[in-house]
Amino acid sequence: MPEPFLHVSSDLLVGMLPRRTSDGGPFDWWSQVRPRFFAGFHRCLPALAGAGNDMIVEHIIEFPSWRAELAALLAGLDVFLVGVHCDLDEIDRRERDRGDRRIGEGRTHVTVDRIHTFGPYDLDVDTTSGITPAVTRTVLGAWHARGPLRALRVPDS
Repeated sequence: MPEPFLHVSSDLLVGMLPRRTSDGGPFDWWSQVRPRFFAGFHRCLPALAGAGNDMIVEHIIEFPSWRAELAALLAGLDVFLVGVHCDLDEIDRRERDRGDRRIGEGRTHVTVDRIHTFGPYDLDVDTTSGITPAVTRTVLGAWHARGPLRALRVPDS
């Protein structure tokens, strides 16, 4: 793309926090910090966009309330929502390779939390085989051809 885009990810911000654990040790605080962390993350997105920054935001919308919150916070902005999917076995493999995730977390997001069921996407892509040039071309082509009606909007009252 000819213009620069910021890559914004909640994982990048989490990386600035002390190492978290879930073993009851000194950094077993994530469950208490998590709600306000994501509330702040969501609020930073319209601030960055409102200052004129184009962004690619990497984020798992884990709850219907998060989707509604993002729709309200980003209302009036040019948002193109891409659903990124892959096979469950591939999710498991990626978690093992990363080494910084609880194994099964991604599978739970899909099978229990039902993360991709809270509303439509402007585009869905399958990255089971990786982020290939074809996937990249598909995303860029759909983004360039986007129309005015988008998936992430405040529901009609």
